[in-house]
Amino acid sequence: MKVLLPISLISIFFSCHLENPKFIRKQIQNKDISIEWYFYSRVTNNSPDFVVVEKDGIKKEIYKATWTILNVTLKDYNIILKVLGPSKNRVPIKHADEAVFGYKILLDTTGTYNEIRLIPDAIKER
Repeated sequence: MKVLLPISLISIFFSCHLENPKFIRKQIQNKDISIEWYFYSRVTNNSPDFVVVEKDGIKKEIYKATWTILNVTLKDYNIILKVLGPSKNRVPIKHADEAVFGYKILLDTTGTYNEIRLIPDAIKER
C-alpha cells in the first residue's frame, strides 16, 4: 500500500506534462491553403475550438472560441465561419481578422442553438 501511493502520485505528475490529445473537427484543403478546425482534449472538457489556416508552412490562427463555432467552409476566396449569434454567455476568445493569405474571412452569426447538434464529431489526430 505504501509503495502504490508514491507510484500513483508519480504517474499523475508525469502525465500532467504530456500534451493534450488534439481532435480534428474538420479539415479543408485547396491548391493554395489548408484550414483546420480542432480542439484539445482536456480533463476539464472545456477546451476552445481553434480555426487555423496554413499556407506554405506558415500557420495563422484566425478564430478561437468555446462552443461557438458551428461550421467552417471555403468558397472561392472566402473562408466562412458560421457561429452562434451574439450572446452574453458565448464570447469568442480571438476574433477573426478581415483576411488571411488573400482569403477574406466572413463571420456568419446567424447560427442557432439548435445547430449545435450538427457540429461534426471530432477525430483524434495521430
